[in-house]
Amino acid sequence: HLVKLLEQKAQIDDITGLWNRRYFNQRLIQEISEAKRYSRPLSLVLCDIDRFKRLNDRFGHPFGDFVLETVARRLSGGRTSDIACRYGGEEFGLILSSTNIQQGHEVAERLRVAIESIVWPGKPDLVVTASFGICETQSVGQEATPETMIEIADSALYKAKQSGRNRVESTCKKNKIKPV
Repeated sequence: HLVKLLEQKAQIDDITGLWNRRYFNQRLIQEISEAKRYSRPLSLVLCDIDRFKRLNDRFGHPFGDFVLETVARRLSGGRTSDIACRYGGEEFGLILSSTNIQQGHEVAERLRVAIESIVWPGKPDLVVTASFGICETQSVGQEATPETMIEIADSALYKAKQSGRNRVESTCKKNKIKPV
């Protein structure tokens, strides 16, 4: 029982309380496999807090940790079936089972607005934003692997950053879908 508890604790990120990258990687393999097997959609969302380094530089690392923790609560406070994980640094990954690209875009847009709406104690003029990139298994087809899904979602995230930040972008390797 204690070993099982330790294994579970080893998969939790200390700052955010979300699942960590190790758990994310394992779970993504499982979820993609199930999505393919049962011909269900699965969306992968990558989220990055915009200009996070500036927050740390301006307000200090303890405040940066508070931002990570607060954003994590917003990301994990949605649908109970969604799997929110800390991907690394100021990046998060969300695995949205049984969710097509349009639904994934709607989820990400709600989260984007929720993050932008956070009122920070003692900093009423501060607005923290995040950018989101989405990919979905059915638009990728049989090439849907954890690596390709992450690569495609990361490409969409990069596009969101390059297009002005604080936005949601989706893309597909084969261009079967148009950005939403």
